[in-house]
Amino acid sequence: MNPAIAMQKNKDTYGSKLVFAIIILFALMTMIMYKIQHSQPKVENNGFIPLNHEKTVIYLMRSKTSALFYAKNGIAPEQYTKKLNRFVSYLKSLHYDVKLISEKELSTLPKDGILFLIDAPALHDKIKSNIIHFVKNGGKLFFNFTTGFSNAKGKYEGEKFITDITGLKISKHAGFATFKDPGGLFITPKLLSPFSKYLQDGRLLNVVLYDKIPFYISTNKLLPDIYATSYPQITPPVTKNRADNFTTQEAGVAWHGYLGKGKWVYTSMPSYSFYDIKEQKDDFKKLLAAMIDYLKDPVYTQKYPYIDRKSMIFISEDTEYKFSNFQRFADLSKEYSIPVTAFIVASLADKPQNQKMMHDIAKNPWVEFGSHSTTHKKIVGESEAFIINETTHSKEIIDKYSSKPIQGFRPPREELNELMKKHLSSSGFNYILGESQSYLYPKFDRKNPNLLILPRHGTDDYSYLVNLDWSQSQIVDEIIKESEFVTLLNGIFTLSVHTHLFTYGTNINILRKYYTYLKNHPKLHPLNGSEVYKKIKFANHITQSSKMVDNQLIITVNNQNHEDVKNLHIKIFKNPKNKIVAGNVDIESIKVRVNNKKSEVIIDKLPADKTFNIFLTLNKPKGL
Repeated sequence: MNPAIAMQKNKDTYGSKLVFAIIILFALMTMIMYKIQHSQPKVENNGFIPLNHEKTVIYLMRSKTSALFYAKNGIAPEQYTKKLNRFVSYLKSLHYDVKLISEKELSTLPKDGILFLIDAPALHDKIKSNIIHFVKNGGKLFFNFTTGFSNAKGKYEGEKFITDITGLKISKHAGFATFKDPGGLFITPKLLSPFSKYLQDGRLLNVVLYDKIPFYISTNKLLPDIYATSYPQITPPVTKNRADNFTTQEAGVAWHGYLGKGKWVYTSMPSYSFYDIKEQKDDFKKLLAAMIDYLKDPVYTQKYPYIDRKSMIFISEDTEYKFSNFQRFADLSKEYSIPVTAFIVASLADKPQNQKMMHDIAKNPWVEFGSHSTTHKKIVGESEAFIINETTHSKEIIDKYSSKPIQGFRPPREELNELMKKHLSSSGFNYILGESQSYLYPKFDRKNPNLLILPRHGTDDYSYLVNLDWSQSQIVDEIIKESEFVTLLNGIFTLSVHTHLFTYGTNINILRKYYTYLKNHPKLHPLNGSEVYKKIKFANHITQSSKMVDNQLIITVNNQNHEDVKNLHIKIFKNPKNKIVAGNVDIESIKVRVNNKKSEVIIDKLPADKTFNIFLTLNKPKGL
């Protein structure tokens, strides 16, 4: 055989063997990688990553007692393990370092470690005692649902373990509940809460429920961070096994608090509630990340959503049919010193018989004028010329009567489109009272960044008087309940009335009774639309952050507004036993006040376009 041919044949044989070996090796590596991937919890791809997560270690305890409890109740221990592994995967998708531990390893945790107890219905008494000891000595605890409701023998003990840590007791009125709405449970985080760190608009979240969940009342005046709500976020929910709404006191589903040197987070929701609705998976990840940040960080600070107010009330009238009743609305606001806004149909205001009344009411300091269009006709879908007439021209007419240029617009039938917003913005309107939305905090329009859209959160008088057959006292009671609940969530309660409904005839007594209630509750004092707009605009251009250095809390504030801002309140979420004993600012002219009772700092005046630092010294009592 020709040597060259023989050499080539050997090369071909060698090459074939090499290729075959590579294929076998690749197949083996693929099998190994497959086994590795499927022997560990799968980590999801995730777009949201919490701040400062890199070195956060979470210890998730597998309870042997709970595994036995599940087995006794017909649930295989593997299902419990699967549930824990899924939550491990969920935490790892947020880039936390998660360690699954046994009950015996509890004593080995760092003193300030973060312990998760997930869906652990049964715990040995000794384990319960060790967990409480762990928290009191500086540990951080996240637990949920019916954790510790049974002992090692499977005997039902109720919420005692949860009460010992949180002070929460199951409400005799609400108990365990399921819900009428086919979507399950709706929840809303308060705006002023550590849990809203990554969800700052108070958005509505839908929770999947396959189980009844417990509802609590607090024995120590602890307020929830997250509430169960109706779909419009204006009342607690209605349940399948109860004919009436929850009370505000029993509508909580998540809380935070302190025990000794440590802190805790408790939620009555099962673990699957965090990830079983795909459409809101990122929102729930943000919620959980904020809970973990609260446990991890020694202190969390947050500015008030409305500068010096936790919440607001906005009362307005659609001044249209039965136009003469505008006078009654204005007179009542002056009698009770209640700031209100009137959204006026411009063509009616400009009629000769109404012009004197318009000029007279313009002198009333409690009434702000706004526009409710020029003719109150359908706007969306009409020509651009018609839209300009209904928006820009309405402002031109009402400005003739107003003591200052009007700022607010209320669309007829709450219809709004991009072309309307464009002309409203260009003609000088600053805010719109729009329709109900699934979030609490008003937003500036993306395409018209100077235009604020206020979502309506409150039943209007049309629903009360046309759709419902209620007495005046029933209506007043419902308005009060809604205003209390929306403001508890740190939202803006909006009461929208009409000249031909609430301000007509004896119906105005409904407003009179509500105004009397407001005068007796000064913390709920309303503001007109331009004041609401101003506070939100200011708040949107102020940032703050904080860090602890030894026993000193440093709060950095940046006022990006081109004017001074007065009376900014910053809430400090810290152990209430740690008192602020001293404070100063790196700009001497800035004065701050500390309210230890409310755990907040008040800045008298923020200079325009300035960044400054506040230094606060915390005094820890002995034993903390």
